[in-house]
Order: sequence, then C-alpha cells, then structure tokens
Amino acid sequence: MKKTIGNYTPDAGKVLKQSERVICCTGEDGMIYVTNGYLAYKFTPREYAAVVQPAVCCEAGSWTMNNGQKTGEPPTFDLAKTFQDAEHKAASMEALERCPLNLDTGKKRTAAAFYNAAQGFAALYNAQYLEALASGYTLRSPGSHAPAIAYQNGEPFAMILPIRIDDKISRAVKAYFTQPDDNAGNADERRAELRDKLAAAEAECAALRAELDKSKAAQAAAEQAAQRANETAAAAIADTVAPSPKTAAPAAEPKTAAELIASRWSNVDGVTVTIKGAQTTSPVVWLTGDTDPHADEIKAQGGKWSNKRGAYYVRVA
Repeated sequence: MKKTIGNYTPDAGKVLKQSERVICCTGEDGMIYVTNGYLAYKFTPREYAAVVQPAVCCEAGSWTMNNGQKTGEPPTFDLAKTFQDAEHKAASMEALERCPLNLDTGKKRTAAAFYNAAQGFAALYNAQYLEALASGYTLRSPGSHAPAIAYQNGEPFAMILPIRIDDKISRAVKAYFTQPDDNAGNADERRAELRDKLAAAEAECAALRAELDKSKAAQAAAEQAAQRANETAAAAIADTVAPSPKTAAPAAEPKTAAELIASRWSNVDGVTVTIKGAQTTSPVVWLTGDTDPHADEIKAQGGKWSNKRGAYYVRVA
C-alpha cells in the first residue's frame, strides 16, 4: 500500500513535476488549488507543503509555471470557481463503477474505464492521475465528456478531465456491466436445482421419520398386547393349578357321649384322643400322651388309668 499524505499519494507531486504547465491559486476557502490543465487538486496547506512544494519548489500562491520555470503572470481564469462549478454538477450523480481492465490509449498513457449505470455512459480517465489519489475515493460525473470529481468521505478533493472515448470502447465497457453472465445464470440454475434436491431430501426424511414413529407406535401396542396376553395366561394357569379355596365345611357337631368326651380333649396340646368301639354300645375313649397335667380333670370325667397301656380311658355305657 502506498504512503498517503491526507487525500494524496506521492504520485500527485510526480504528476505535477512532469507537467509542462502548472497553475496555482489560493481560494477564499483557504484551500490551495493546483492544475496542469488535465486535472485539478484541492490541497490543504499541510498537503501542499508535503506533496506539491517539494516537486515545484514554490510556496502556495497565485502563480504559473511553464516547463519548470515560474513566471510572474497570474492565472487567466478562476481555478477555484472552475473546480466548484464542476463539483456542483457532479454532486448529485451516482458514483462511477470501475471496470477491472485498463486500456492502452497510446502516448504512454493508460486509461481506466468507469461506468455510470444510472446515466448509462462509460468514461475513461488517466490511470496515472488516479494513482495520485489515496485509496477509498469515489468518482462522480454528469457525463462521459465532463470532468469527474473525486470524493473522500463525502468531501471533494480532486477534479480529473476525461480521455476522449470512442463508440467501440464505450460499448465494450457497457457490455461488461450490462451483458448477462452465462456463468451466473448457470449458477442460478444450479442453486435452484440444489434447492429442489434439498427440499426433496427433507420431504423424504420427514416421511421416514413419520414411518419410524408409526413403527414405534405399532411396536409399543404389540408389546402392550403381549403383556396383557401373558397376564391373562398367567391368571388362567394360576386358576388351574391353584383353584380358589372353597369355604371349609363346619365340623360336625358331636352326637354321642364318646364323641363329646373326645371333642373336649382333642384340642388339648400333647393329648391324643382315640375312640375304640365307636359303633358299639360301650365305646371306650383313650387319652394318651401328655396327660399328667390333666389327670384330675380326666378322673373327674370318669377316666381311669391303665397300667398296661400307660394311658387314661373313659368307658361310655
């Protein structure tokens, strides 16, 4: 990147030093205007001292220089007013777009091509003059044969006259900006094709997700049905293997005297009751086991001890 001094590069001084004629004047606005007849620069005092004065070896003022020699004759026109009039005409114009191709116009001069889309015209400017401007500038002009004004941050600082442009070059520059780009069209078609494919892929994914959700729901329903079937089968097996218990029939009430005696002792722990000859007219109730704690009561009910059998017995007549 070139070194810059304000709105200019060192090339601005080189352009003026190489020019046959240089005119300088100071405007009422305090700015210093310098021209070589093809361009005009609007300098601040600091920019003039750094860029112009080393090249022309003259302080700012109202003077003319021919072939490097300063003369006493003042400028024959109001350079500041000329600049301001051109800026007034260009201010409302759309910024020019630069074509990336430079043109060799002969006379060791390279031209930079620009295009105004709103007005539909092409214009050429000396590329060397443009290299004297700090980067970031914009050009505005009302026509291909009118001066272009250079702006930096909205402030005008240079005026450049155009190079005469023939119809062939003008058409070529216009074509660059206006002719449809086949590659761009193909790119648009490709993007549209990719969008369609993307939409189709998304639709397919949505269908697969719906099918998956449906399969999951069916699987869940099948698992629930299987669980219910297993529970039903288990209940059926349980009913078969372990039928519901029936209510136990109440024990028959004792009817005979022997049965009454037997029922009295049948629930006593450690005592075993046996009726011998229950179907006879004289049954005998035998009490065996741990009868010692109950001996008195047994005897009170008519019980007798049998040494032979080691047990009590009650004979019912």
